[in-house]
Amino acid sequence: MIRVHARRILRDRLHRGTTLLPQGEIGKSAIVLAPHPDDETLGCGGLIALKRASGVEVTIVFLTDGAGSHHAVPQSELAATRRVEAMTATSILGVAPGHVHFLEIPDGALEQSIEQAVDLLAPILEASDATQMILPHSMEPPADHRVVHRIADAAASRLGRSLTGLGYPVWLWDQWPWTNPLDPPRVRHTNRQIVRIAARDRLGIGLTRYLTHRVDVTSTLELKRSALAAHRSQME
Repeated sequence: MIRVHARRILRDRLHRGTTLLPQGEIGKSAIVLAPHPDDETLGCGGLIALKRASGVEVTIVFLTDGAGSHHAVPQSELAATRRVEAMTATSILGVAPGHVHFLEIPDGALEQSIEQAVDLLAPILEASDATQMILPHSMEPPADHRVVHRIADAAASRLGRSLTGLGYPVWLWDQWPWTNPLDPPRVRHTNRQIVRIAARDRLGIGLTRYLTHRVDVTSTLELKRSALAAHRSQME
């Protein structure tokens, strides 16, 4: 009950402290960088669907194969499964198959593969007319999420491209009171990380410093839910 009440207070505070993303930003063509399949839907699936419903071009790039999410499943099998799920989810959001790319860097190894990722991302970015880049928020805890900013900056700099950047939260929400971080499974965060994140973000209050804009995805919420359900290996 305490957590529900605290979450309601913080949600209202976030709503008051953030600005609706201008319609002009929603109308910009975009390239979406997802560290793993399902991050695109969790982080900005509603925005992707909004753009596509307006006829705006969206390109999605999955940087890792996502094969590290379930250790009991062979990695090659899980990578193949998550690729199929990602294609289904992005199709539901309205993105054509030709605008979906997989860099296939091993899950968990993105920080050690920055140069390789830049080499693979640069030609995709060069072929895109995107004026906006949507990527994980810079305060995301997992290394595979945080390092995407370095990869994006390096690829854009190599091409001399200047893009508007939008950061989406995924794991930023995985803290009290939005979730109970002590509930299993705790694959991504150790107990030390849980305490560090709680201290850094002052039990969720700090999110009001990081998140500056919001998007009304009421009209595309069901599409987002359907796309998320397509990531069955993660949701079930």
